Amino acid sequence: MMISSRYAILTIFTILITSNKATTTNIVLYDLRPSTTFSLDDIYEYAHLLGALSGLMNRDIPRLFTIYNDSDLRWLFYMASINWPQDANYMEAASLLDLIKFFSDTIQGVALYDPIVPATSNLASTASGVYNLIPICYRPVPNSLYTQLVVEGPQLPIKINFVDMFTGNITGSSKADAYLWAAEHFLDSKLADSTYLGYYIDKWWSQSAQASQAVFENLAVNHDWIIKNRGFLFDLSPWDDEAPNDDPQQPIGTDYNTLITLLKKSYQQHNGTKFSTVSGFVPWLFKYMNEKHGGVPSEWRMTHIMSAFNVVIDADACCVDSFANAAFFSHYASNQSEKRFIQNVLPSREELIQKEFLNEQNIVSRKTYSLYYAGDYDSAAWLANKFKNLWDDPKRGSVPVAWAVNPNLYDRFPLLHPYLYQTRTANDFFVSGDSGSGYLNPTQLFEPRKFSSLPRADNLWIERNQFFYNKFNIKHTGFVINGDSGMLTNDSDTMYTKFSPLGFTRQQGYTTLGETALIPGTRVPSFTETDLSGKDEVQQVLSYYKPNDVRFVVFRGVLRSASSYADIAEKVQQIQPNITFVDPYTFALLARIHLSGNPAYNDDLVSYVDDNLPNLISTGEYVTVNFSIRNEGWNTLNELDLKLTFACDIEYVFRWNIEIKHGNIGTSCYQFQVKCDQPGEYKVVYQLFRGNTSFEEFGNVPWISSVRLV
Repeated sequence: MMISSRYAILTIFTILITSNKATTTNIVLYDLRPSTTFSLDDIYEYAHLLGALSGLMNRDIPRLFTIYNDSDLRWLFYMASINWPQDANYMEAASLLDLIKFFSDTIQGVALYDPIVPATSNLASTASGVYNLIPICYRPVPNSLYTQLVVEGPQLPIKINFVDMFTGNITGSSKADAYLWAAEHFLDSKLADSTYLGYYIDKWWSQSAQASQAVFENLAVNHDWIIKNRGFLFDLSPWDDEAPNDDPQQPIGTDYNTLITLLKKSYQQHNGTKFSTVSGFVPWLFKYMNEKHGGVPSEWRMTHIMSAFNVVIDADACCVDSFANAAFFSHYASNQSEKRFIQNVLPSREELIQKEFLNEQNIVSRKTYSLYYAGDYDSAAWLANKFKNLWDDPKRGSVPVAWAVNPNLYDRFPLLHPYLYQTRTANDFFVSGDSGSGYLNPTQLFEPRKFSSLPRADNLWIERNQFFYNKFNIKHTGFVINGDSGMLTNDSDTMYTKFSPLGFTRQQGYTTLGETALIPGTRVPSFTETDLSGKDEVQQVLSYYKPNDVRFVVFRGVLRSASSYADIAEKVQQIQPNITFVDPYTFALLARIHLSGNPAYNDDLVSYVDDNLPNLISTGEYVTVNFSIRNEGWNTLNELDLKLTFACDIEYVFRWNIEIKHGNIGTSCYQFQVKCDQPGEYKVVYQLFRGNTSFEEFGNVPWISSVRLV
């Protein structure tokens, strides 16, 4: 493969990381940055092609890495520092033709799309994932990708042709006709997997008046994750009261009705048995926003609709949302041996007394307890582009912070989570961001579900979050946002108690329970956030001080460094030392005691930190399994039972005789015979019991795993 001199910096990098070691992984580098100086048509089409190539070439193993912005270089050097992919041999493609030739064994041809109907660019991406094609725009002019790759050069065959295919004869909109055809062809047939949806601006970006000022916002490189997983892409307005600016002649409501049809078909594909994730966002910088509908209202409208169809949002929102290598990064998860990631231990009663937060009579000291929520990391793109620089701050650890990283982002960008857990300080704790394991409106999971009228999905949401919260040892939801869906309800609050036992923080103005309250009938505290904003944030924090009383206040920051939080805290405490900044779990434990008056509420808390239950078991086989449990509560654990339940209705009860003091980990070993009648995939649940009382009653989410019986 030819190497151009313009890649000198990367050539040095390649020599550094490939010399003096046995090469086991060959990876091609392609620098897409020069394309950002091309015409707007070419900018989109080059990014689109690389997004597809990345999805296809990185489907099974990491093979292609694209350099498109500064964060790509940052992660490239970081991967070298941890030797992943192992002993990588990086080779640089000097031209696009070289790249196509190198991967000719995978590319089956071209999905040709129609610039007259920009929506067909998203159809071409869907077709690329399904049929192993690359998307090319039909522009028969000199030096276009169509000319370079189809007319000349390798003369790639056209396998699916969307040119002149859609005229608007069905709905009055060629755009809507295209998406309805795609829904029938790709979703109804299950050729495309509706678990993976992409909401990305189509080729119309090239003709937008804002495009020249936002060249990275075409987001065509972000298609790679959807293409890798054979997903489905679209770009439709959520509004039903006006025609969209990219198709102003369509009958009003056509885009919206088409979107509802797509989401119904997405839901029907798996019959509501799981959540889909839509990566992307309403493209408000270019479309669907005007004097009538602003950017935030458009976001809230999108979320209101998606939630009704069991779709969570991985919110690639403007303007730090260009993300070129998700398909590549996703393979790092297979490099991790851990079933779960473990946080700092919860504080003991003695620690809180020593810090003068609590007295010997278990009375919470009269202070204003402040919690920093550091978000909003509900997007893999935002996480990849911004978080590491903000985390690698010399003042991190000087003040407690609740870092709000949605745990489901691990699927698309697993590279960062291990780094965060390995480099955390005693003051770094993790909570979820927007709404939990994906951004949605919680009340839209309950009937009647506006837009869809589908059955309730609260149990499905509980199950999803129990998995992700257990995996990342999360016990607090940092920001429950309900947008246009109205006030949070007792049903939605109770739903969160099933997986977020140490509380959750609501969007301001969405509850009748008050600023701080226990959810009725539970030990779970709830809080209300206030956004850090204004010219004088020190005075803003000071204004929440409540003399001679106990108050709990959550301050929400977005894309802030650790220094930002530390500087505010230092200035606040110089003026008012009775405002104290605490971590999210100290915050919750103090609130539980203060609101209930019962210190036993903080007993019997655990984390299930490890087990070696095999993934594959033969029916009738005797297996020996170690279970490790950390005591997070304020009492010593002993004389308990560990109950292990297989989904085939077989239950094992083991005596847990090991005494575990606060902060310690106990491990017990048990042998049992698996006797499920039928082979297959089975869920396995384990939970501690005190007598007949499950530890779930004390606020402990059961561990849920799975095994395949053969």
